[in-house]
Amino acid sequence: DSENDTCHSENHIDATMSPLISAIMFAAGIFGNVAALVILEIRRCRDSRTGETRRRSLFHVLITSLVVTDLAGTCLISPLVQLSYSRNTTLVGMSPKTQSVCEYFGVSMTFFSLATMSLLFTMALERCFAIGYPYLYSRHVTKKCAYITIPLVFLLCMLFCLLPFLGFGKYVQYCPGTWCFIDMNPVGNNNRAYANLYATVMLVLVLAIVACNGFVVYQLFRMYQRRRRNCGSVMATKRSNSERKVMSMAEEVEHLILLVFMTIIFIICTLPLVV
Repeated sequence: DSENDTCHSENHIDATMSPLISAIMFAAGIFGNVAALVILEIRRCRDSRTGETRRRSLFHVLITSLVVTDLAGTCLISPLVQLSYSRNTTLVGMSPKTQSVCEYFGVSMTFFSLATMSLLFTMALERCFAIGYPYLYSRHVTKKCAYITIPLVFLLCMLFCLLPFLGFGKYVQYCPGTWCFIDMNPVGNNNRAYANLYATVMLVLVLAIVACNGFVVYQLFRMYQRRRRNCGSVMATKRSNSERKVMSMAEEVEHLILLVFMTIIFIICTLPLVV
């Protein structure tokens, strides 16, 4: 029963709890995202010198927005955890009357979990169209799509996160008192519906990402089979074209591996919150 959970109203952290693990995760999150941004910038500069900027620009915009979003989430959330440990005070204890700190933490966690997963889905969908429907992709999908989609994703996620302030859903504190999130075991019907809606949205996004990645794998396998069948025909006259195809396929495989790797990481970090 959520109302009988003492962690929701606790004002002090257990003295035996150590901030070491959360500090390591904070440092790793900062280092990993900054390193990713540096690598992306180096690659962007290299592509601009080789004239491949246009072909890579959309994927670069999406993955950069994902890394920046995750970095922002780490910087806006993790310091509160360290502050809570240093003061030996829970998030609720920091603002016992209004619980504004806990609500801020809950909104931030919900927003960044939804936003990062939604951006991952957008990247998977972009690869899906690029590989499966190249003509449609080249004609209609541009960087403008990313500039429209990314703010729209942020807006929808923020609107969803603000619903508890309208009486639909609730943010509560969880043990050891250093983090707050959606009440996933609520009493009221509205709060239960909100928790179920969040879990359903996350599950649908995960399944959609897996489906898109599976489709890309299938299309890459078909490309590989076609390349093998055509390998022996007109080898001398089409060598340069064949090399370009091999390079293009290698780049798509690289994008797919990156997507799968990031998807696994975000699923591992997110699903325990909703299961």
